[in-house]
Amino acid sequence: TPGHSPQDLALARAHGLPLLSVIGDDGTLCPPGGGWLQGVPRFEARARVVAALAQRGLFRGVQDHAMTLPLCRYPRCPLVSPPPPGVP
Repeated sequence: TPGHSPQDLALARAHGLPLLSVIGDDGTLCPPGGGWLQGVPRFEARARVVAALAQRGLFRGVQDHAMTLPLCRYPRCPLVSPPPPGVP
């Protein structure tokens, strides 16, 4: 999501897509993340989406993928960098 990842932000800007944040600071989904999932913790929301897809015969499986997170191992570094300008 462009509001949560520098890579997604660059892609959204390149294609003129809106900058959306779907996970709040408390780790729960917020609009526009889906009204039926609003306020639901992200891992529970994931399980609910999988269940809804499976119920409709649309779930095709889970596939792990590698992900690089920009973290610093030094004590004085912030673990999360501030969002780039224009990101809520």
